[in-house]
Amino acid sequence: MNEVPITRTETPVDEPITMINAFTVPVEESETFLPLWMENAEIMARQPGFVGARLHRSMIDDAELRFVNVAHWESGRQLEEALGRPEWQESAQRLLNDPGLHITARPSIYEVIVDLQPSHGGSAAPVTS
Repeated sequence: MNEVPITRTETPVDEPITMINAFTVPVEESETFLPLWMENAEIMARQPGFVGARLHRSMIDDAELRFVNVAHWESGRQLEEALGRPEWQESAQRLLNDPGLHITARPSIYEVIVDLQPSHGGSAAPVTS
């Protein structure tokens, strides 16, 4: 039985955060993975502090990281609370322990350190705290 990967920050923050979760999913298991991921994502979308998420699929069939989820939260603290909810834990266990799936999840929490926007000069600006 796979455990739900830990994505928690060492100290929950009140600032906005991005959770990026890269999944190794065999190509032939993609159609099994998607509905289970959707179930899990819909639970998270109902939680306070959830801003939005996008699931990306590699356009290269033999890519190691077939799917990458990028989710934004109003704060790390709100993500922590959502991750602790039994409904989400049960859904994550169904995804990770489905006998038809052989996946690995690699979640982590990120903060923005550079924000690059289109401009005439094309320069990047560090984000200041």
